[in-house]
Formats: sequence, structure tokens, C-alpha cells
Amino acid sequence: MRETKFTSICLLAAFWALPAVADDCSDLEAQEAKVAAAKNCGEAHKLYEACLWGSTADLQRGSVVTETCEKAFLSTLSAAQQKSYSRKKDACAKKYRNESGTMYRSMEAVCIADAAYDYWKKYGTK
Repeated sequence: MRETKFTSICLLAAFWALPAVADDCSDLEAQEAKVAAAKNCGEAHKLYEACLWGSTADLQRGSVVTETCEKAFLSTLSAAQQKSYSRKKDACAKKYRNESGTMYRSMEAVCIADAAYDYWKKYGTK
């Protein structure tokens, strides 16, 4: 429990420390459209990170990032690599499943989007 609280505080600090962007992050629909229109996973992930809210507002955009990334690598993975990727995503859900609050749903979404981004960097088409 203590580690989880420390991790949560660190993640919140990281959210607040993200560099300011010229975009207005208050328009969730516009941000989701930008993420969906990104030219590749890297761009989608960058846009997503720039406008994290630390709440359930991050869930839908995180799903869009994950889907964008997966389109570029999922079909290239071996069965073992697909299983490993699935375990990585499951670990994100498991890590926060017993935590309540919207911030934890955000952290889960970020974790899954980061896993997809990592796999895209390693196995995906750029």
C-alpha cells in the first residue's frame, strides 16, 4: 500500500511537470480527434502524454493510442510475443484493480498505452 501511494504521488507530479503545449487540453473531443488522426503511434502517444488529466478523461484517448499502436505491430508478433504483450497489459490492469479513484483508472490507461507504445517501438512499422 505504501509503495502504491508513493507511486501515485510520483505519477501525479509527473503529470503536472509535463511541458506546456500550445494546444488547449481542455477540449477532450478535439484532443481525441488529434490523437486519432496522428500519423503513427509515436505521434499519438506524444499527443496523449501532452494532455493527460490524471482522471477518467484519459481513458478514451488512451484506448485510441493503444489501438493506433497495435495496428502497426500486433499482426507482426509471434504467438509468444502476443502472449507477452497481453500479459503486460493485464499487469497494468492488475496493478491498479484494487485502487479506487479516477486517478488510478488514468494510471491504468497510461500503463496500457505505454506498453503498446513500447511494443510499437520494438516491433512496429514506423
